[in-house]
Amino acid sequence: MQSATIGLIDKVFTRVGASDNISKGESTFMTEMTETASILNNLSDRSLVLMDEIGRGTSTYDGISIAWSIVEYLHNHSKVRSKTLFATHYHELNHLSAKLKRVKNFNVTVKEFEDKILFIRKLQPGGSEHSFGINVAQMAGMPKKVIKRACDVMKYLEKNKLKNQLDTKSIPESDLHLSLFEAEPTFIEIKNALKNLDINTLSPIEALLKINEIQKILQKKR
Repeated sequence: MQSATIGLIDKVFTRVGASDNISKGESTFMTEMTETASILNNLSDRSLVLMDEIGRGTSTYDGISIAWSIVEYLHNHSKVRSKTLFATHYHELNHLSAKLKRVKNFNVTVKEFEDKILFIRKLQPGGSEHSFGINVAQMAGMPKKVIKRACDVMKYLEKNKLKNQLDTKSIPESDLHLSLFEAEPTFIEIKNALKNLDINTLSPIEALLKINEIQKILQKKR
């Protein structure tokens, strides 16, 4: 067992979840900003602040800028130093630990094998440079075509981001007419097995052997 002594807490502030306030005409992002502003304006030296994914309801650069500024504000406040847990997928914020001496990065341990991931649910020191959104979408049952296309787009964006040539207009178009064989690796294998088959010269025994070969391919899929 491990424990931590955090001292006396007079207030617990949380900004978690995503919801809009339709009755007041407030968007999800406006609600998030209103609640965050309330937290920042009512801090004390013994406050505990829990913030989750601040800035996600707007454009990426706006969101990163706001999240970055909030972390700096909490760290550099002239009167209060609230204990804060700030969860984010903006990997750019990892760099704040090198700039702000009381900022410490932690990430949730993940094990990867082949194209699958396993969340260990254990915190370890250090920032994460990789998100697993596509993996989570796959675990949620998203259609395979969507997952494959998302992977292709992500690879393109990451490749061109490194070259400072990020241009979404130049993302290669998706082939919306993929055949069943092209959509599934298993069927590609079956297609290759049948590709050069001449049914006019095939003997009954050879046909049975070929069917048996295809059955084995399908059994491997299971």
